[in-house]
Amino acid sequence: MINTNRLHEIEENFNGAISPYADEIQKSTIEWGKESGFLYGENLLKYEKQSIAYLASRAQPYDSFRDIRLTSDYLLLFCILDDYSDKSKDENEFEEYSNKIISIFNGDINYIEDPFLAGWEDWWERIKVGTTIEWQNQIMKSVKSCFKSITWEIKNQKNGYVPEVESYIEKRQSSGSVFVCFDLIERGGGMFIPSKTSMGLLKELITSANKIANWTNDILSLDKEIRDGEVHNLVISIQKQNDNTIEESLKQTKKIMELEINNFYSIKDKLFKFNKPFDSNIIKFISRLEIAIRGHYEWSVRTKRFSYTIK
Repeated sequence: MINTNRLHEIEENFNGAISPYADEIQKSTIEWGKESGFLYGENLLKYEKQSIAYLASRAQPYDSFRDIRLTSDYLLLFCILDDYSDKSKDENEFEEYSNKIISIFNGDINYIEDPFLAGWEDWWERIKVGTTIEWQNQIMKSVKSCFKSITWEIKNQKNGYVPEVESYIEKRQSSGSVFVCFDLIERGGGMFIPSKTSMGLLKELITSANKIANWTNDILSLDKEIRDGEVHNLVISIQKQNDNTIEESLKQTKKIMELEINNFYSIKDKLFKFNKPFDSNIIKFISRLEIAIRGHYEWSVRTKRFSYTIK
């Protein structure tokens, strides 16, 4: 087994915290899934053990119960859909089903007869409250990009195709739903940043934070993904492209993550320098990104998601 238990690169560069509501939110999200009718039997045990609500509670440790719960509910829905995609052998079928979720966001169709789609509808109605149209359009864009990248992954997995590093890095930015989570972090802080502000350096910083979270995930889930025959992992793409060992590829991936952490702080310094006229929301959002990176890591080293599988 490859040693991927701890990442000192994250521990030494980012601070974290956890919400005092974490236990209650975990119970509340699981109960919501049960009452909605899409969480039962073996899946109920599976997602209880993954403790998904603790990811939301670490990503948004200072937010209200309601805001963290909304993120927790999204993560439950996403993880179930992501696991469904892992078992899917037909990218067109997944695309058709995921398009139904997008149609819910557009208010086009009601899928109350499907408990899982009804769960997405319930979440969407709750998440919109108190938000701007611009923010709603942004998160819809993030979700669409996520689903599109997952569809691409299904096709690769079906064909046993390990993507080239450049292609993988591009698609990975969306497939893990990190951009969606950053949108939810923005909502939780009640600091809806105008799109014109979120361009340039701030967009670069968000992209850098996304990469750090993704490489963290790829490293910590590597053992499970090798065991399950997965082809989508930066370590695996590097191994194929460079024709070296997994251990050598893992070292290269960690080096890539170290360089990205340095890049993150370089961009952050520039943002602080050029934040004129001064916008406190930018500073607060940067802090929230840093906390989310550490929160994602702390959840990842504790969850059963990367080790617990019911066949």
